[in-house]
Amino acid sequence: MAIRMNEELDPNEGPGLGCFTVQAILFAVILLLIPVGVFTLGWPVWLLTVLLVIAIILLFFISMTSVFLLRVFFAGRRTGRGRTFGATSPPVAVDTSTADTEDAPPDRDPEPEPRPEPEPEASNQE
Repeated sequence: MAIRMNEELDPNEGPGLGCFTVQAILFAVILLLIPVGVFTLGWPVWLLTVLLVIAIILLFFISMTSVFLLRVFFAGRRTGRGRTFGATSPPVAVDTSTADTEDAPPDRDPEPEPRPEPEPEASNQE
């Protein structure tokens, strides 16, 4: 595997999604075995230490695989913008300069009419 600079990534040369899935499942199983071995099964400390070291190494490989897969995914999206196959439709032009202004809605709401003030009631004082 050679180190290449400024070249397109080849998805066939690196790890795939299946490799990532196997690594992630194995990591999860080992990570769950550690507390079960400590609290339930009473495994010796050296075995738990070995499992922890294997989990850390697997975590390193999972991170490298995920970085590669993300780089391949986003490199494919960067080069594949727009339609890549099939017939394209002609662009639609919308001419707004000849539109009737009478049918256009007003720019703002009309001001509300003032309400008539109620007339004071005459009190009946006899």
